[in-house]
Amino acid sequence: MLVDFTVENYRSIKEPVTLSAVAQKQSDRQTSQSSKRKRVKSDHEIAPGYHVEGWDIELLPVLAIFGANASGKSNVIQALDYLLLMMAHGTQESVPIQRILKYAKLDPFKLDRIFAQKPTRFELRALFDNNIYTYSLVINQNNIISENLDYALNTTKRSRRLFSRQWDDNNKKFIWKTGDDFAGAHNQLQDNIRENELFISTLIKLKVDIIESFINWLKNHWLGIKLGIEDLYLAAITDIQSTSGFNKILEETLNMVQKFDTGLSRIEFKKKSDEQIGYNIYAVHKTHDGNEIHWLFDEESLGTQRLFRLLFRIVLSLKIRGLTIIDELGTNIHPNIVRSLIRIFQNSKTNPRNAQLILTSHDNTLQRNNLLRRDQIWFTQKRADQSTELYPLTDFHVRNDLAIDKAYLDGRFGAVPFLPSEEEMILQGDEQCQDS
Repeated sequence: MLVDFTVENYRSIKEPVTLSAVAQKQSDRQTSQSSKRKRVKSDHEIAPGYHVEGWDIELLPVLAIFGANASGKSNVIQALDYLLLMMAHGTQESVPIQRILKYAKLDPFKLDRIFAQKPTRFELRALFDNNIYTYSLVINQNNIISENLDYALNTTKRSRRLFSRQWDDNNKKFIWKTGDDFAGAHNQLQDNIRENELFISTLIKLKVDIIESFINWLKNHWLGIKLGIEDLYLAAITDIQSTSGFNKILEETLNMVQKFDTGLSRIEFKKKSDEQIGYNIYAVHKTHDGNEIHWLFDEESLGTQRLFRLLFRIVLSLKIRGLTIIDELGTNIHPNIVRSLIRIFQNSKTNPRNAQLILTSHDNTLQRNNLLRRDQIWFTQKRADQSTELYPLTDFHVRNDLAIDKAYLDGRFGAVPFLPSEEEMILQGDEQCQDS
């Protein structure tokens, strides 16, 4: 499970920003009578955090980021998705990274000449078997500067090194350090790791007991946003048809799609001709007289296509305790459906294995009381130097019964665009007419 993620010097992100899934401590103050009359729930009633044994923390099932266009909210989750893809599949030379490279280049913050020359820094903390693993990476366009993996037991809380390597520019090689808990034959590979290759992505191919649960989580990270490349996502679906649980996942997905009144009866996969690789995907609908009509899934409405893809990912994530990352969750999907998808993750009955969802959205109705806790709502806005600032709603001491969605549009929390006045827009329109 994700604990938190920090990124520095990535695209619009200049200074370090941290997205945290650690729940805020519950307030001891009593719910006001006005809140009770309005049936406003406390944060814990909206979504109880996942209690972590031995750490005195709770982790949240959902994080939602809101902000103006070009404020950097997509860059925050893109950075997380990009790091996880590199950890699972290797650096930019690997095939999976190449397929998304034009959507997720490792670009520094270019509006500052000093930062434009500096490397990018990532840090990820994740929890498995009640141990917290901390992976950090400093990397530039060409080489890895440093790579570290530590872990801390819930019994001692003390951080222990698993491995670290730091580039020595004088000797043109890495200085390696390995912890006592990380002994094994896998360390013999260290001398063969190239300057632009991640050691963690090499370990994924091996069996290393002490990090097995962490590695298994990384292996399943094709649930990321994939940066809008929907055809790659469908390819991923067809690629796993031979796995044992595919039909069950597909069946559960279709059941959910049908509950949302899409009219879809089922999905069929038919192998392409011998000259072609892959499958054709067909949507099946029933006519009024009970007959079936087939057409290519691409002919379905954009909303149905996106909903099916999202639900497939969500069903799978719920089964494997995965992390699902979705950019602009509300695109082509009705707000009531979006709210239902969030509630699936918030409810321990529908999400018993503690899967997590991170999303971005412009839909301020998701901020209304009783859907998201205050510590699940995050904002991005531009600083004066055009870099991205990321901060939670809990930075503002808001009362339980505040209409957060209205206060957000009123600019109480920042993260909204600065718009020209109607008079300015009219004058601009007049100028354009005169020019023509």
